[in-house]
Amino acid sequence: MLLLIIKTKILSLKNSVNAKLMLRRLPFIAIGIVFLFLFYIGTYKALSYIRGIEFFGEILSRKLFSMTFFSLLVFLILSNIITAISSFYLSKDIPFLLSKPVEIRDILRLKTFEAFMNSSWMVFLFMPPVFIAYGISYGAAADYYLLILGCFLLFSLITAGIGITIAHILTRLFPAKRTRNVLLGTGVFFLLLIYFLIKGLIPQDINTPERFINSIMSFKTESPMLPSYWITEAVFPILKKSGFSIFYPIILLSNASFFLLLSEITGLRFYRVNTERIQPSGEMARRGILGGYYPEVNTAMFYKDIKTFFRDTGQWSQGFIIGALIMIYVYNFKTIPVKALLGFPFIKEIMVLVNLVLSGLVLSAVSARFIYASVSLEGQAFWIIRTSPIDINRFIRSKFLYGFIPVTLLMLILVFLTNLAMNIRGILMYLSLGTVLMLCVSVSGLGTGFGAIYPKFKYENIASVSMSIGGMAFMLIAFSVVIATLSLEAWIFYVHNLKGAMDMSGKIQIAVSLIMIILINAIAFYLPMRIGRKKLQEQTGII
Repeated sequence: MLLLIIKTKILSLKNSVNAKLMLRRLPFIAIGIVFLFLFYIGTYKALSYIRGIEFFGEILSRKLFSMTFFSLLVFLILSNIITAISSFYLSKDIPFLLSKPVEIRDILRLKTFEAFMNSSWMVFLFMPPVFIAYGISYGAAADYYLLILGCFLLFSLITAGIGITIAHILTRLFPAKRTRNVLLGTGVFFLLLIYFLIKGLIPQDINTPERFINSIMSFKTESPMLPSYWITEAVFPILKKSGFSIFYPIILLSNASFFLLLSEITGLRFYRVNTERIQPSGEMARRGILGGYYPEVNTAMFYKDIKTFFRDTGQWSQGFIIGALIMIYVYNFKTIPVKALLGFPFIKEIMVLVNLVLSGLVLSAVSARFIYASVSLEGQAFWIIRTSPIDINRFIRSKFLYGFIPVTLLMLILVFLTNLAMNIRGILMYLSLGTVLMLCVSVSGLGTGFGAIYPKFKYENIASVSMSIGGMAFMLIAFSVVIATLSLEAWIFYVHNLKGAMDMSGKIQIAVSLIMIILINAIAFYLPMRIGRKKLQEQTGII
């Protein structure tokens, strides 16, 4: 029976892919390949620089490897919990599967596979450039690449087993008839967990270069009880050609088997009860703060989206997770030893640029989850929009404002707090906030437009929308817009402060750079919105 269910999933995927679709998405695939190549180049250059540091180079290289997998351990467990709750309890095919003569064990195994793939695909996509950079830097043989891929698969299966087990237990501990308390409990739990991890891992005083190096070495990421330690010990000896031990790969294999078995046992124990508890309760609907307000036609869509957001716990509860990530982000910039680095030229300007690049990455990721998916959230009820007295222009503008306002507030607060943490004031503060505001406008328009160009009205859980090819293409293009904008701003700074902008050539370069910044962001905002409007108009009768 399990093979039959999996076969239907494979056939569904096969039928959704055709030559015409692949040709349409070929440019985005090419962009993705270029992005991965640039990511590899950056990783290789950074690793070469680190290994070139006298005395500490090889130690820091190993430490970076260990810290990478420690970060992935936390990220993948969190991702698996969120995805498992969506896959096991919120997918639209769950009532159908439960109504058929399908054993619970088969459903659990199918959903385990779905949760594992949906939560890990991005990591599997972005980690190979890191593995290849380490392999080429150390001149590793082919057996290193086979070993790292096998160990990383086992590492990911461990996190999947842990995350799915926690998802079942959380759903059992918070037996609401809706999923609100489940996701709320998940957010609160990881908010506290990440907070205590930060307090325990990050030293407080790194005001000198020596203490800065010591702070990196003092990260407690190499406990023998952690999978990140096991994969480091399994891979690094063969990477450095100092021998190979089968002990740690066996530890990874045994723990992967144990946690997957534990997740299945937990599911068999709790799944049936959990699915019954999250059924709709039939309670009388209560009016909220806006319950007595009836909007006019110009604000009806915006009002509806806000009401839907607060009713859908799968959306607003993720604010807890975003809040935890912001805490980590701000705290990391707070601990940067700016005073110790003041001797370097333009250090504050460089730190502002790094902050904006990282903020742009956060903006792209958050927009993919909330703005890109906003059109698809209408689901198969999109025909109501098409038959209502609301034209597509108004619909698109409403979706843009629905995502733009909260995302912009989030990013402005984020950049403002990180600048304060680094003691950035004056013109740099205003320029960085202005840049973020401009990027929020363009990326929000880009996300709304791409969501309309590649809508996915038939989905099992909303997380799969942002993980689609269209969502991936949006993230890559959005981050490319961020990089292009910041690169041009960095060039303007270079021309003005280092080359001298008093001559005509410098002024022309600055003017051209400013025009290109405006054009790039204007095109990113306007063109996808226009194409998306036309695509949505073609959806009539298709849903």
